[in-house]
Amino acid sequence: MRSAMKQRLLALLGITATLVGLSATLRAADTVEDYIREYPNQQQTRMMNAWLEDNKPGTFYFTGLVDPTETTVVTPQATVDYGYNWFSLSNGPAIIDTPRYDRFFSVSIFDMKHNIPAVIVNPERPIAIVRPGQAVPEGDFSVVELETDQGLAFTRMVVVDNMDEVRELSKSITMTGGDGDMNRAVATFSPEVEEAALAEIQRTDVRMNPDEAFGRKSGDVDPLVLARAVYLGQLGTPTDSVRYKVIFTDASGAPLSGQGSYVLTVPANIVHDDGYYSITVYGIDNKGLIPNPAGRYDRTTYSSTPNSDGTYTVSLNPAGEGVNGIPTGKDFYAVLRAYVPVEGADLTVAVKRLSAPGASEQK
Repeated sequence: MRSAMKQRLLALLGITATLVGLSATLRAADTVEDYIREYPNQQQTRMMNAWLEDNKPGTFYFTGLVDPTETTVVTPQATVDYGYNWFSLSNGPAIIDTPRYDRFFSVSIFDMKHNIPAVIVNPERPIAIVRPGQAVPEGDFSVVELETDQGLAFTRMVVVDNMDEVRELSKSITMTGGDGDMNRAVATFSPEVEEAALAEIQRTDVRMNPDEAFGRKSGDVDPLVLARAVYLGQLGTPTDSVRYKVIFTDASGAPLSGQGSYVLTVPANIVHDDGYYSITVYGIDNKGLIPNPAGRYDRTTYSSTPNSDGTYTVSLNPAGEGVNGIPTGKDFYAVLRAYVPVEGADLTVAVKRLSAPGASEQK
């Protein structure tokens, strides 16, 4: 995705007060509650319209490896190649064909309300996306039913020092159909209601449970919870596909400092054999990856060495030294992701701050 477009998407993923540039507007009941319900549609439409300035409906665009300059996704996973395809079913169903991959590869289908009716890991069949009442094409498909005409097919393919292979495989990720009407109505509200609703959505004194943040259909998630989740991490997914644990403090409750040295212990047995774990570090100031000379922003099952008990030690300090180290250098938080998680697994990460300045290995 071109640099100018990435910058636009960053702005659109942030909270702004204007609705200029959206496909269409409509007047809704002018209440805080209605604004909160509309918020996911606003943000999906903003992202879709920015993407459509440089891309055609029903086609995939792939980001390549994500680094600190990438702003397409809030709190991105670093060692992943993302694929985007905004599409419309107004002319009929759409079909996605995919290649086989021997590492983690998923296809998430979003509607404009930020419902995620399907996350398919390492698809074995083509995926048919339909609206209610549309005839399903003949054939052996994984069928996904969408609540809105427009939607997003969002792919994640983990990269393990094999970008050339991933880029070649991505040529086989294609959509047939999906090029219908891309106009999407967005409700407008008075400035007073918008200000009050955004203040509630953006509250910093509320800690959310990531396991309750995203749903498959309307009604699965409380509207305020969903709005806050979209604000913090648009394109997050339900817990049976990916689980998240956000780490803001050490064991004493102190915020994580860019000048401190920490050792994290990731618990064992939190993902199935076809999944993987990752720890990624983000700057508190911008929710983005932290630039560092090593170009290392995360540790995963593929890039870290486990302990004998199946846990993983991850060292966080300015130089990125120590066991499975990641550089920091400014105030940060970390996110544990468990792809294809074990149901009911405890994702609690032990966070120890080392007392010796600059130390990086657990004693």
